[in-house]
Amino acid sequence: MHKIRKCCFRLRTAKTRGELSTILFEEVSGFTLHDLQHLRGVLEHEFKALPPYYRKKLYPKAMEQIFGTHHTLIHMYRSGQLVNLTAPLDPLFVEYCDMVEITVLAEPDQKKQKFDLLYFLLAAFNLFVIDLPGHPIGTPFPGGMTVEQRNGEYLCPVQGKTEGVENSICPFCSAKNPFDEEMPKKRKMKK
Repeated sequence: MHKIRKCCFRLRTAKTRGELSTILFEEVSGFTLHDLQHLRGVLEHEFKALPPYYRKKLYPKAMEQIFGTHHTLIHMYRSGQLVNLTAPLDPLFVEYCDMVEITVLAEPDQKKQKFDLLYFLLAAFNLFVIDLPGHPIGTPFPGGMTVEQRNGEYLCPVQGKTEGVENSICPFCSAKNPFDEEMPKKRKMKK
């Protein structure tokens, strides 16, 4: 079985946040420090096309999204903080796994597949295990708006604006759009 398919199959077997955290820890632990450094280089290369003022604000949040989440997952798992998470997974998690598998396998470059998978594994930890938004608080978006936390809720100005983006993590994020009071907490991804 293809490594990506095998990983997604394993993810789908998780029924609780604790079970998912174990699988994520095992999968993410398969990535080396060299892999993480390479991913950083890929992001730096991609960010060169962004306007300098925006890149300066976005870069630290992108690093937090990848490296901060990686560190948090490894630390929380090793310290035993995730063992007793018995809450069931959001039913959208299986749909998330389907999206990840389709998206990653559609990438023809196997090296890029590997880094895309890491991105989605780390996002799954935030979205489905510790219930954080897909992008860290403070992540800027064009137009000057950022992901925020107010009164215990996460607010994201682009939530609900990714229609047609097949590989977006946004449909699985608990953040609300601050301009849309009627938006449900999580939306079902369109097929």
